[in-house]
Amino acid sequence: MTAPKSLQDTLFDTAVIAGVGLIGGSLALVVVCDRLGLADPQTASRPVLATSLAIALIQLASALLCVIISAMWLHRASANLAARGIAMQYSPGGAWGWYFLPIANLFKPLGAMKEIWAESFGRDDSFAGSTDPLLARWWTSWIVGNVALSMSARIEAIGGASAAAVLDIVGVIALFVAGFCFARIVDAVTRAQGGLSVAATFA
Repeated sequence: MTAPKSLQDTLFDTAVIAGVGLIGGSLALVVVCDRLGLADPQTASRPVLATSLAIALIQLASALLCVIISAMWLHRASANLAARGIAMQYSPGGAWGWYFLPIANLFKPLGAMKEIWAESFGRDDSFAGSTDPLLARWWTSWIVGNVALSMSARIEAIGGASAAAVLDIVGVIALFVAGFCFARIVDAVTRAQGGLSVAATFA
């Protein structure tokens, strides 16, 4: 039986969801501005260019904030389990550090999250074991979103504007889904670990 959430936990979950919405919304606006040429200094008027720049800065700042908050949560969620005497395959630092290493970031972060999830709920934590549907949706949409946006930039560079626009839409939607799945994971693991408080998360 999981513990009820405290007010702090509720506020933290709300902050994660709000951050996801802010990132997704601003990212969508950045893509739209780029596609409409509103961010082109040679063709856009000053007010339009200033607005486009402001949106891009908001997207960058909100993304950076969510990266920091998510990394701190992953670290603490893993550290909580290790502190209970559970032998963890992934260290607290590795739980978030693998996201920044090329190639390894395609599978290692999922392994770390599976371990946090499984140990929090007392389930099979092997990478070869079955993956919870929520984790599968989160990771699939995360990979699809990042790959789509990366491919979009490359295709646009060689003149495939229409295909790039489609990939932009796919990428933004996929990252929206990934963000909200991550927020649900945060909520579920927080409950499973006995009401992990915001103070503990940021310790």
